[in-house]
Amino acid sequence: MSTLSLSSALFTIAATAGGSGIAWLATALHYRTKVAERTLQLQHAEQAKQKAQELALQARAQVESLQQALSEAKRDGAIQSAAQSAKAVAAAEAAKAKAKARADLLRQLDTEEKTERAHGFADTQPLANNN
Repeated sequence: MSTLSLSSALFTIAATAGGSGIAWLATALHYRTKVAERTLQLQHAEQAKQKAQELALQARAQVESLQQALSEAKRDGAIQSAAQSAKAVAAAEAAKAKAKARADLLRQLDTEEKTERAHGFADTQPLANNN
């Protein structure tokens, strides 16, 4: 019995060692793939971060150039002259509207005077008493 139990014990020890080795290998492969996935995700995140930084630098440069252009335009008076020309156009349109309203009013008054004269006496004729 002792030989049978010694061989059984050796078989059990060998099977346990083999099973442990296979489990270690499977675990190592599993976590190696997990680490590779996480590394790839980290690389993508780093690339996105670098791209965002480049875009931020470009945006800052564009803002700076636009601010310079705006200050140059203010300095040159382009904006002020554009505002003045817009005011002049608005004033001209207002003057045209006022002239048109005045002409319409005069035309309306003329037509009212003509209708009153047709139904009554002229202003220059004296009224006579027939007593």
